[in-house]
Amino acid sequence: MTSTIAGTIDGKVVWSDDMSVGCSALDDDHKILIQALNDFIEALENDEGVFVTDGIFMVLLDYTNFHFAREEAIMKACGYAGFEDHVKTHGELKEQLMDARTRYMRNPSPDLEDEIRDFLLSWLQSHILVRDMDYKGRVAASGQDLDSILANI
Repeated sequence: MTSTIAGTIDGKVVWSDDMSVGCSALDDDHKILIQALNDFIEALENDEGVFVTDGIFMVLLDYTNFHFAREEAIMKACGYAGFEDHVKTHGELKEQLMDARTRYMRNPSPDLEDEIRDFLLSWLQSHILVRDMDYKGRVAASGQDLDSILANI
């Protein structure tokens, strides 16, 4: 059985304003990632099969790469002091996500499904609610035109 994590209802992540990083584009990215995670969990719960869950996993992977590139561009442009460490964390998370997908494709057992579900829930929530909150103040104080930064990615 999966663990209970703050910000969840019935095992799914629910967006709240507490998750906002102060940039609507990044908040929208987070909402898309949360929806993909919730779709993955729902597919597992409904036994929709490995092809459906893998398709959702690929959406998570692709959108995570897109989102991390946008987030890193904003952090860099705003002079966020923790930029290098945050980029390193992004790399580690991408590796963990790819590893989880590989293991799942090899053996989609119920125990592994629970492990991956817990990892994804924890990853999304801890990354948004803890790590991303580190740069929130710097982004707000920078006065940068975030839309212009994102338009160049």
